[in-house]
Amino acid sequence: MRKKGIVFGLLSFIALGTVLAGCGSSSASSKGTSKTYKYGEVTIPAKDGSICNAPNYIAYEKGFFKKNGLKAKLVANPRDISDLEAGFASGKYDAQNGDFQYLPAIQNGAQIKAVGGIHQGCIKLLVPKNSSIKRVKDLKGKTIGIPAQGSTPQYVTSIALQHAGIDPKTGVTWKVYSTDLLAKAAEKGQVDAIGTVDPYAYQAQQESGFKTIIDNNNNSGNAKMAAMGMKSKGACCYLYVSSKLVKENPAKAKAIVRSYKQAAAWINKHPEETAKIELNKGYVSKTKFINVKNVTQILKDEHFELNLKTGKEDLSYYTKQLKQAGYLKKNTNNKQLLKQAYWYPDLSKN
Repeated sequence: MRKKGIVFGLLSFIALGTVLAGCGSSSASSKGTSKTYKYGEVTIPAKDGSICNAPNYIAYEKGFFKKNGLKAKLVANPRDISDLEAGFASGKYDAQNGDFQYLPAIQNGAQIKAVGGIHQGCIKLLVPKNSSIKRVKDLKGKTIGIPAQGSTPQYVTSIALQHAGIDPKTGVTWKVYSTDLLAKAAEKGQVDAIGTVDPYAYQAQQESGFKTIIDNNNNSGNAKMAAMGMKSKGACCYLYVSSKLVKENPAKAKAIVRSYKQAAAWINKHPEETAKIELNKGYVSKTKFINVKNVTQILKDEHFELNLKTGKEDLSYYTKQLKQAGYLKKNTNNKQLLKQAYWYPDLSKN
């Protein structure tokens, strides 16, 4: 998953292409590759330093892509959104895991489909330890720092605001900061609260005593968080694949889904080893705080599992919530958008 602070195509259309397998060479090495990798190549723009991008790294490092007949290549996630979109449109990239923040992009024509929730929440709304803000209702009229307009932290906060009777468009002021500067902005009094993601949220809590007002990781089914609209055991991040690939080569698309499903299950059983792979292989940059212990804890908290049934239920829920918050069109047909946005393959068949 890319950092949640980056808005993926909310204001533009995305055409998510597929890399065609077996590029026309008749050499012995090409024939060998064809035999080893039944479905050919996939290119995943996964390298962005994100801890919760673990399914990409583990599917590659532990051989799940290869097991399912895919020759995978992990590449850098472009910082420039237009480059990312162009890469998908041209067929340079194949699939990516991301958030329910993609729903507005899909409504506007993005040719991608969610296929199962892949892990639970990693987003929080925090306030400094001495803040007078104790509950969501106290946010009315306040300034909230976020990584980007249309980011998942903004959406999560907006869901809680509307459940508290506060209009997220007019009842608060949103102010954008770089993700790594959000906590400092709050400590300096430049904002009253921050919507952010792990590991930044976890670090602010552990090192600076920030207090949690909203947490979209409601694995325990906490009634207080549920009342804020934080769905019990709800998925935060999803696997996305190309609509074109689903239509033209569903067997290959299923191979991608199987790879991620197996990787997510492995992560859930081996969080510490996953953390070591992320740090030792350079997928995640080591710091004093970003160490094996803390990365392991974050991975444990996110409860990795690619679940097709509950993923669809969760996306349906967020469709309703984002429409109510004003981030989807007023005339949105929720069932129609869900059909457009979600693919539920039968993985028992190729």
